[in-house]
Amino acid sequence: MKIKKTVLGQIDKVYATCIGNVDGKMTCIGASEGEGPCHAYDGEETSILWERPGGTMNIVPIPGRDNAFYGTQHFLPVFDAKQCSLHYIRFEQGTWQTIKVMDFPYLHRFDLFESNGDIYFIGASLCEGKTFVQDWRQPGSVYIGKLKDDYSQPFEVKNIYHGITKNHGFCRVELDHGLRYLITGVEGVFSFEVPESPMDHAWTIQRIMTHEVSDIAVCDLDQDGELEYATIEPFHGNTCVIYKKEKGTLRPIKTIPIAFGHVIWGGQLGKRPTFLLGERRDAMRLISIHHEQGKIVDTLMDEQTGPSQISVRQQGDKTYVLSANRQIDELALYECSEV
Repeated sequence: MKIKKTVLGQIDKVYATCIGNVDGKMTCIGASEGEGPCHAYDGEETSILWERPGGTMNIVPIPGRDNAFYGTQHFLPVFDAKQCSLHYIRFEQGTWQTIKVMDFPYLHRFDLFESNGDIYFIGASLCEGKTFVQDWRQPGSVYIGKLKDDYSQPFEVKNIYHGITKNHGFCRVELDHGLRYLITGVEGVFSFEVPESPMDHAWTIQRIMTHEVSDIAVCDLDQDGELEYATIEPFHGNTCVIYKKEKGTLRPIKTIPIAFGHVIWGGQLGKRPTFLLGERRDAMRLISIHHEQGKIVDTLMDEQTGPSQISVRQQGDKTYVLSANRQIDELALYECSEV
């Protein structure tokens, strides 16, 4: 695998990443988790979505729409984010516009998906309230909603699950038979299967792991038709564990020591099924993990960067990895291609 790194820009406390389409061009977006800006890069120009207020945990393209995104602001301070809000972001007539949709306290991760022509929201709150940094007495929840035709308008939100402490990990899993989300916390890993009518029908919710997990991703690493699971354990933890299902039970098959793990992603890197793993302390590495000649192999992609979040897009014969290298205030794009 050949990897070419391009530094797109410097953003103070860059945390959130997004790859979307703006006026037909692949556009990379990076946003600060602090009181800082959000910038977009299309390969030719840099544009500013906002300079303040910052506190952005997520930016997500609206499915099937160019120039349209949802994102969070005001997740500030990180331990007491009751002022967090959800915003509609659009690029129109050459300028970025940001419109507040609604307040959404402690919204840490969310996604948008399409079903029967409608756009739906699923989001997870880190907690329901805090009075100090390590106050985890009020566990987080999982919420759903259906967007209005006018994306700038607030929409009804329904709580479909409550009781996930340190509600942190959030993974979209697209399967042949449907869509599900994996959401993690102290109580383990919960699978939320999207029903045909997301607001009206019951979601199938299963607890697939019962120990503390910070983040999770899935990928058929060895291409045997069965998904492997990669986790960071415990919260912001020091171990990556890869699990394989054997006789109906998920069993660990490899562990990788890390320091302040914060990124785990699974999918295709070129033609190769891969997990990408990032840590924010010590060597502050970005690591690729793949299966080769019967073994699980991990390879260094970059170091001394401290990634907090990545977005990945396959385009033609190349895979692009957009990384918020949080510990050095760097937004970087890695172009991966077969040698």
